Amino acid sequence: MAQTGALVFNDSVLHNLTIQTDLGTNWFDTLEQDFAQNFANPSLYPEIYHTCDISWDGISLSNCGFREKGNASNSLATFGRKKPLKISFDEFANQDLDGLKKINLNNFTNDPSLVHDAIALKLFRDAGLSASRTSYTKVWINGEYIGLYIVIENVDKTFLKFQFSSSENDGNLYKTDRGANVPLNWLGPDPQGYMDEGLKLTTNETAGNWTKLISFIDLINNDRSDDFRQKLESAFDVHSYLKVLAIEKCTRSWDSYWGGGNNFYLYEHPDGKIRWIPWDMNETFQDIKIIGGLTSLLDGYLVPTNKFDDRPLLKRIFEIEEYRNEYLDYACGLIQTNFTLHHLGSYILQQHNLVDEAYKTDPNKYNTYGSFERSLTDYNQDAVSLTHSGYVLRINYPGIYPFIQSQREWASEQLGGWDHDCKIEDNTVYNLFIYPNPAASYVNILSDSASDFEYAQFRLYDFTGRLYRKTDYELITGNYFTLPLQEIPSGIYLLIKNSADGRIGRARLVIP
Repeated sequence: MAQTGALVFNDSVLHNLTIQTDLGTNWFDTLEQDFAQNFANPSLYPEIYHTCDISWDGISLSNCGFREKGNASNSLATFGRKKPLKISFDEFANQDLDGLKKINLNNFTNDPSLVHDAIALKLFRDAGLSASRTSYTKVWINGEYIGLYIVIENVDKTFLKFQFSSSENDGNLYKTDRGANVPLNWLGPDPQGYMDEGLKLTTNETAGNWTKLISFIDLINNDRSDDFRQKLESAFDVHSYLKVLAIEKCTRSWDSYWGGGNNFYLYEHPDGKIRWIPWDMNETFQDIKIIGGLTSLLDGYLVPTNKFDDRPLLKRIFEIEEYRNEYLDYACGLIQTNFTLHHLGSYILQQHNLVDEAYKTDPNKYNTYGSFERSLTDYNQDAVSLTHSGYVLRINYPGIYPFIQSQREWASEQLGGWDHDCKIEDNTVYNLFIYPNPAASYVNILSDSASDFEYAQFRLYDFTGRLYRKTDYELITGNYFTLPLQEIPSGIYLLIKNSADGRIGRARLVIP
């Protein structure tokens, strides 16, 4: 039997989604009005799905529903008609698409690379954690090409069944609401306080039994007994959460529990333990500062000690030395294995190339195509006004590849501050394969990577140590890189290749 969602979340192909609705040419204005009313007064104006027919790669379904969704991703999309959307296949009929009941379509606000969600969620899944799958699709509504979206797997009972099996998907699932700050402070035994703060029960709403979750919040805030660690182990999957936190810190996922107190699910697994499920990873791989206010929204500590007074879960976990050491060990392993260009480079490039042409012709793209083109290697910057606040943000986007390497270096330094020696540089010196040699106007430097991806810088020295040529770090996607040699005098030179993972290649080059 095929895996649920395997067709929809095939991330090796670019999908096509058409939506046909009887809203006619007013579809966008109708969805905008619905969203604005719901945002202003959700109790009076609940979320409304409008009937539509859809076709996904030629698979047709009638009587589906669609609506706008989002928070900043919606309010920041101030021009064009590409708002984030949720599609519900079973809203008006008992049906699914590829086993899925709902999907989310995100529109790449604050992500010129278009790969933030894809990379971060892949890192969670590669770590064996429960996290959404992704793919990309072009979208048409009533015959109008709206543009390119990233498809995010919905966290619901179908997701839980896929993650935990059919017999283990019936526990309560809680989600932080749009724009909420949910620090998990003790607000008493009444669920209403937590609901007012922005925590929503998304399954088993009719039963509405919050007992287990409130007991957990009580535990992390109020229990000071000697056996607290044992109680926490019984109530919460601490070990998986430590992995989530390490990945969030390395990717700078500031719009999360440790940052804004948002974008996570809590699942009451039938085995008695609450599981943490991360969500909404577009606000990653960036520097973000508030203009005219706080200097930064980022916390520059691998162990977020400055958040302990605001985040009781973090404080109580890191009070326990064994958990702190486990976290530091995992963070070290992460920057030595999965959070590396060797592991991620080819995947990032494949996803980037997959959507290149579609984004070039996207009529409603939020970022320029030029910023997309340079997003893997070069620096980008945006000034963003938050519609529902007085803040203006300066968001800096380092190139994805240098960002990964710089974050690895940062994490290694942070680990050293906790007496964890964690080396990330290979520092292997090896012989480069080059041709022709002797060379006149150019030299080809053969790729030495096991994959189709490299990111490296080249330098050419004479044997007195004088530097004659230096490239920027280059994205190398083929079997070799060509270095031009025009205006280099005759002589014997040392060619150096500095790879982003720390390896150093050398070759003796003769220019006649």
